[in-house]
Order: sequence, then C-alpha cells, then structure tokens
Amino acid sequence: MGDTTSDVQGKAQTLRAQVQELQLKAAKAQEYVDQQQARRTKLLAEREQYVKQNPSAASLVTPSVEVSPADAKEPSGCMFAGKSSAAKTPATAPAANASAHPKLVSLNAQIADCDNLLAVWKKRVEEYSSMASKLTADADALDKRGQATPAGQTQQTTPTAGTYSVVLHRTDIAAPPVNMTLDQPFTADAIHIRRNNQTISGNTISDTILDLPYGQAQKLADQAHRDAIQLIPSDQFAGGELENLTISGNRIHSSGKLQGIFGSDGIFRNLTIISNTIDTQSDHKITINGLVGKNNRIQANRDAQGKLVAVQLNPIRLGGNLATGNVWILSVVAEDQTQYGYSPLDVGNDGNQHIQDNRSVAQNRDRANGDANLTNFPLSEFKRQLRTMTIGQLLQYSPSVDAAVNAWLLKVGELLPGSANLLARVEQARAAYEMQRNVPISELLAHSPDLQNFFIQALAKWVASTTAGKA
Repeated sequence: MGDTTSDVQGKAQTLRAQVQELQLKAAKAQEYVDQQQARRTKLLAEREQYVKQNPSAASLVTPSVEVSPADAKEPSGCMFAGKSSAAKTPATAPAANASAHPKLVSLNAQIADCDNLLAVWKKRVEEYSSMASKLTADADALDKRGQATPAGQTQQTTPTAGTYSVVLHRTDIAAPPVNMTLDQPFTADAIHIRRNNQTISGNTISDTILDLPYGQAQKLADQAHRDAIQLIPSDQFAGGELENLTISGNRIHSSGKLQGIFGSDGIFRNLTIISNTIDTQSDHKITINGLVGKNNRIQANRDAQGKLVAVQLNPIRLGGNLATGNVWILSVVAEDQTQYGYSPLDVGNDGNQHIQDNRSVAQNRDRANGDANLTNFPLSEFKRQLRTMTIGQLLQYSPSVDAAVNAWLLKVGELLPGSANLLARVEQARAAYEMQRNVPISELLAHSPDLQNFFIQALAKWVASTTAGKA
C-alpha cells in the first residue's frame, strides 16, 4: 500500500528540517573558513616582518600553497587537521641556519596548517551545501507526490524551508542595514552585528515566518533563542570584544518569543541603544552579557504601548556550556577596571526601574553542572595567557584537568544517546585533546570548538586560582 498524503507530507517536512540543520552547519563552517583566513593573513604578515628583520632567514621560507578541499587532511575522519599535504617539502637535509630561526620554522608550520584547515572547512561548506540541495530536491519531489490527493483525503499545505534564510543580514559580509524593511522569513536571527564602529538604525524587522506553515510546524514562535538583533564578536566565547556600536530607531515585531537586542557571549563597550520599539513576547527585550566601560547609553527603548522595555545586564561569560556549567566574571582586578570594569549606564531621563543590572551578581544558571563565579579576575592576563597557553602547558600547571576532560567527554556522550552528530563531536574533541597538545587554546577552534570552550573555562579557573579569585 502506498503512502498517504499525510505520510508524504510528513517525510517532506522531516527532510526540510534536516535541510535547515545542514544550512546552519554550512554557515558555521563558513565562519571557520573566515577565521582561518584571518589567522593566515596575520601569520603571513608576521613572517614577512620576521624576514625583513632577519634577511638571512629568507631561504627558509616555505611558500604558502593553496590546498584543494579534496586534498585536505582529516585524521581519524574528524574535523581537526594535521599538516597540509600540499605543503610537503622534499626529503632533504634542513638548511644550515634552520636552528637559528625556530620562530620562522614555527611560522612556516602554522601557515601550512592554516592552508590545510582552510581546505578542511571549505570542504565542509561544500558537503553541507550539497547535501542540503539534494534533500531539498527530494522534499520537492515528495511535495509533488502529495499534490495528487487520493479520494477521501484532504490535501494539506506542506511547510517548506528550502528558501528561508537562517540569518538575514551579517554586518561582516554586507554594510550595516539602515532604514531597511526586513520582512523576509528567517529561521534563526534577523541581524548579526559582527564588527566594531557600526550603526544599525531605522530598520523595521518583522518575524513573518511565524505566519507561514513552516514556522507553525516547527513551533518557531516558542523558540526562545531566536534574535532580531544579535551582537557577535569574533572569538565570542573567548572574551572577544565589540565596541562603538549604535542601535537606534529600529522597530521590531514578533508575535512569538523573538528576542529583541541580545549579546550573550563577548565583551561590549561604547554601546548606544536608543529609541528602539521592541514588540515581542520574549522576556529578553534588551539583554547584554559583558557590558563594560563608562560610555554606554541605553535610553528610550519602548514596547508597542510606549512602556520602557526591560534591560537585563549580566556578567561576562567565558566559554560555551556543553555539560560544563558557565564561567562568569563578576569583577576584575584594579588594573583592569578602566578597560573591563562594570560602570553605571547612561539612562538619560528614563530612571533605573526597568534596569536589571546583575553584572556583579553571582549566577547559578546550570544547577546540574554548576556555575563558576569569579571575582577580582585578571582579565587582561587571562587573555594574554589564552593566546600562548597550550593544552600541554595547562596540564603541567594543573594536572587535575586531565581527569576533568575525560569525565566531561563521558558526560557529553550521555547527553543524547545515539545522536550521530553528538558522537562525532565527542570523537572530534577526544582526538583533538590527544593530538593537539601543543596548539594554543586560542587556536583550538579549528580542531574542536567544544574542546576549545572547555579549555577556555579551565584556563579561566586556573588563572583565577592563582589570584584567589573564586567567589
């Protein structure tokens, strides 16, 4: 017996949900491509400067060679990578002056690794995009089958997601939107602010996907982590910083729980949020984690009835939270106060009744794993250590971290038993932990984002322990 119309439509809907997940993965993989490109550019400039200062080292420079996605190396089938196969050199004796320039040798190796990792993530973008296209075609074919309704059955409209954007506008790709109407359906966020010195003003953002069959079928109205405007710095989980932003005169409407203006992972300063209308059902109209400095204005932001919307300010959060709990910075050392201290907001004539300033209040969000609230934290020193500290070095300073990593990997594997995606992430993290001991924690992202977030938190706790900074 053939499938009923509802069976066919259900299969098409399942395929389109998979398409959306693949689109999200492709977008994330593209972010990693961008990050590796930025890292490569920085390393090339550093190598060029070194050779200018040390002309005798010029003969040691290994040319950077683009690696095709097909030739990218992925040991154990994971997304961490070894050295680029395209960067191999002939089996000859090392140059006589190689030992005199260990920094250049290291830069050569890091650039080759970048070349390979660029290919690894480009390959992922191609794979996810290709799979999404194939599944979309399969879903379209099922839709056509469902159009021929057998006698006695009522045809239903099949929700489709193939043409919906995950994010409508990224300010690192296109100019910040000004006086635009953004009413195209989106599944995740409308605007991502990703660069300093930007203005987003006069826009109308409408959450129209909630009125479409797909939005209703996926219950997007009840999803609490979709945002109208989200602030996302580079190195967001590692205390990345965004500054000199103005968000003004925007009108945001959603009949669901779309969050208004939201920044949860990073450090934000010189932020101006004024005269926005935020008409949504979310508890987060304006929520910022990690707002620092003295030049922040949040004024005259109202709902559709003209009432001032709630503003929530929370501490700086470091690392993600995949079965690790959260790490919160409640205060910084005296020498970091000017750059990272929590100062009062400029609220104009609004008063403070609608302001919930919890930046120095201990958080207890993850009761299962436990949150760490750190006070008198040397944030500048932490960020310095993050750039240079490797897994191997941290294990020498804090041997107990090894047992913590293995316990964490077991815990992550138990979150969703049978989930192929999660199991792949666990394997990726485990392999990177064993094979990338000499990679700085700040560069673990390309090998395993989950492992990097774990070690960002582990490093923060160790740095805090050296200054008795745990609350």
